[in-house]
Amino acid sequence: MPTLFGEQLKKERKKKGLTAGGLSVLWGVSRSYITLIETGKRLPGKKHISKIAIALGLKTGMVLNWYFEHISHSIQSHSDNS
Repeated sequence: MPTLFGEQLKKERKKKGLTAGGLSVLWGVSRSYITLIETGKRLPGKKHISKIAIALGLKTGMVLNWYFEHISHSIQSHSDNS
């Protein structure tokens, strides 16, 4: 099963030794927004992809892959339930 965006975000954040609050400062969003993403309740807008990559010191393509994997999984889950 593919890893969802929020799971990847949390894994990379912890790997960098950041709290959700610390990441929120680097990213420029609220800690509660990060929590919503990490718990799978929200998916960040496309405009945030490069900001996330910069905040975590990752390549934008890697974060974009998380995004597309998440969307692909959502589409597959939806079609399986139809």
